[in-house]
Amino acid sequence: MKKNEYIAKVLPDGHLSLPPAIANRLSLKVNSEIRIIIIAETAKNGLNRFCGKWQDERSSEEIVSEIYSERKKNNRSETQIL
Repeated sequence: MKKNEYIAKVLPDGHLSLPPAIANRLSLKVNSEIRIIIIAETAKNGLNRFCGKWQDERSSEEIVSEIYSERKKNNRSETQIL
């Protein structure tokens, strides 16, 4: 079994890129069957750093209700001239 490792890009249609040099090195022809192992590498400083388990057990309706009630408690006066 021939093996090779490289970083591929997911194309807009969902296919993976395969450089011709790799296809030649592995002697791949059109319709050749190959085994793919996918390891998604994500940046630590990207949006994934915000991912995690949501800690609040309330429903979305309860959370929105709390937001609206907190807004009503707002004591700021925007009409007040500074």
